[in-house]
Amino acid sequence: MFLVGLGVFGYLYVEDYTRPYRKLAEQYDLEKINEVEEHSAILDRNGKEIGRIYVQNRSVISVDKVPQLFIDTLRAGEDSRFWEHDGIDYIGVLRAVKMNWSAGKTTQGASTITQQLARNAYPLQKDTEARGESSMERKMVEAFLAQRIEKRYSKKQILDFYLNRIYFGSGFYGIRSASLGYFGKEPMDLNLVECATIVGLIKNPTNNSPLNSLESSRKARDMVLDRMLIEKMITKKECEEAKSQEIVLNPRPLRRGTSHLYERVADAVGQVLGSDALAAGGFTIHTTISADIQEATQKALADSLKKAEQQPGYKQQMMGEYVRGDTEVDPTYVQGAALMVDHLTGEVLAHVGGRNYADAPFDFVERGKRPLGTAFFPFLYATALSGVHTPASRVEDEPMDNRAVMLGGREGILGEWGMETHSPKYDGMITMRKAFEQSKIAATVRLATEVGLQKIVDSGAAFGFPMAEAEPLPRVSVGWEPVTLKQAVGAISTFAMGGRKGAQEYYLVTRIEDSKGRVVYRKSEPKLPSGRLLESGVAWQVHSMMVGGMERGSAKGLKAKLLGNPFHGAGKGGTTHDFADAWFLGYNGRVSCGVWTGFLQGNNEPIYPGAFSRDLAMPVWLAAMNAAEPAFGDKEILVPEDVVEVEICSTTGQRLTQFCQEVEESETDRVRSVSTRMLEYFRKGKEGIPYCALHSGSQGEDTHSGHVLGSLPALDVLPVTPKAAVLIGDDPYHTELPSYAASDGRARGFVR
Repeated sequence: MFLVGLGVFGYLYVEDYTRPYRKLAEQYDLEKINEVEEHSAILDRNGKEIGRIYVQNRSVISVDKVPQLFIDTLRAGEDSRFWEHDGIDYIGVLRAVKMNWSAGKTTQGASTITQQLARNAYPLQKDTEARGESSMERKMVEAFLAQRIEKRYSKKQILDFYLNRIYFGSGFYGIRSASLGYFGKEPMDLNLVECATIVGLIKNPTNNSPLNSLESSRKARDMVLDRMLIEKMITKKECEEAKSQEIVLNPRPLRRGTSHLYERVADAVGQVLGSDALAAGGFTIHTTISADIQEATQKALADSLKKAEQQPGYKQQMMGEYVRGDTEVDPTYVQGAALMVDHLTGEVLAHVGGRNYADAPFDFVERGKRPLGTAFFPFLYATALSGVHTPASRVEDEPMDNRAVMLGGREGILGEWGMETHSPKYDGMITMRKAFEQSKIAATVRLATEVGLQKIVDSGAAFGFPMAEAEPLPRVSVGWEPVTLKQAVGAISTFAMGGRKGAQEYYLVTRIEDSKGRVVYRKSEPKLPSGRLLESGVAWQVHSMMVGGMERGSAKGLKAKLLGNPFHGAGKGGTTHDFADAWFLGYNGRVSCGVWTGFLQGNNEPIYPGAFSRDLAMPVWLAAMNAAEPAFGDKEILVPEDVVEVEICSTTGQRLTQFCQEVEESETDRVRSVSTRMLEYFRKGKEGIPYCALHSGSQGEDTHSGHVLGSLPALDVLPVTPKAAVLIGDDPYHTELPSYAASDGRARGFVR
């Protein structure tokens, strides 16, 4: 009787002691046990899925799609009496108490699968700390909550909730994400070794992740296999054979944040819906991205940088040599980035922020800033053409002492790296067009000085570059000031827009739908850009010179490789004096694209000696523009009305005469005469240039002497022409046409 009384007293005491914890366990809503975050799908502009974003990398599946082998492995590793207990494994608790007592410290736990589910589904730890309670008190609330869950749901439902919620390390939540992430296969295809490896992650997901430590993962796996042997789920032979096998991982694990683009999309969604909504997941995100252009650009960039690492003079770290260790040292291998936008609307068609997000999350498109080098020339020449200069104006192309510019020091002759050739040459007095097309450094520096360095600085700031505070020193003329890729793409689009400003805001997300298909966000119609930076005639002149550079200049051969027939656009490469950065900027009638290659550290070390833009950045731009051609290449860039074409002598930049020819030797050593005729674009009112005095014999080589014939401008007046021949026979004295007029019979201007 005494023992019965003692038992009743003990029961009442325990009941009274645990009552507060039972009440706390009853406060949690069991209806919310399966509220887990799901991924949000990212679709391109044509509805193709291009990626997923999530706070937790999770893909929910039914327990029916999980093999019995995995369920058995899970029971062996975590809760062998799962099918029998009511949420608390009393036998397991007693065993853990005994083993911990013997060891003198906590070595064993006794949490059931249901208790782990309760701990993961509800904020027990946070609530316990808020009440100032101990971990033992938290475990009591957890145990009573597990019993409530067992009464409410079936064992199969509990497994379903658990397998879709539990964390398996390396950013993988739920069995399907872990299976795909670690082994690249669906859960139903997992073998014994793979099942044991995944279950071994549960007790210490970070330490035991095979992506972090294969050794720790192997030890945890082997412990699970030993438990399966004890529970007689496998034979000793099967256990030993499984232990002898290596852990073979998916070579391309599906991890969160695998792309700079996905992070930018996640940022955009978070800004319009809030971080809480993003965490809930289940959204379908429609973007402006073109999957075809994005993939082509990424592949071309990867190929180009891999080739750069194989160059004989490449001395930096290679991508394959970099291993992210415990020190989290940033990689130093060569990087690259690319951006393509619809320059009218601001829609981003391709965004490649770097070479490998897992190695370097730094997004160069968003945060990078490097000198443009000779890619700055279009903006400098636009400044000159906005004044008194024309593409036919002449500049001096002769060696220049580096002390005039001070690029990387004071010694030596200013190089010609912008010419994209290992054997540059100087041509004396040349036209501005030739200086631009051949990317002549010394000639351009002299031109900038002639135009005015402060004007160059002010113009750069007007184009959107951070140059407002730049010192007006000669080095600004060769792209010394650092700029962002967004700024460069926005600036180059000015020439595609006929001198008008391009889109001032770039965006990625157009529409977001929730899990029920309801539109929760829609981008308002973009505000079309307004305002003008350049006269249309100036924009066209620079555009035509960029086209010339693609046909016969520093980017020679590029135009022939572009798919457009004809290609409605242009581009300009740029290399810095130290070969540390290579750019290519360009456009067609619809889109603008920029590519950068170099080092994130900005240490002024060359990628390799002679790392020209045409070899590094230009192939990436070419691939991107060719991928864009089918959908975005049909808009033509038309010659503006304020531009006229004039026949000029390519040597002097003056109006053509019938004598404008140069003598050259052929391959057979025979001398022949070649016409120097070319068509040049002038803004209306600027075309009144003198006839070529060099080839007409009026003043020899001195084209600036002020000789009457060489300095008199051509007048836009047609002479009165006779109705019939006035001579019979030859005209040895040239009485019918002025001797310096063009041989096409169109006498214009000054007549003797």
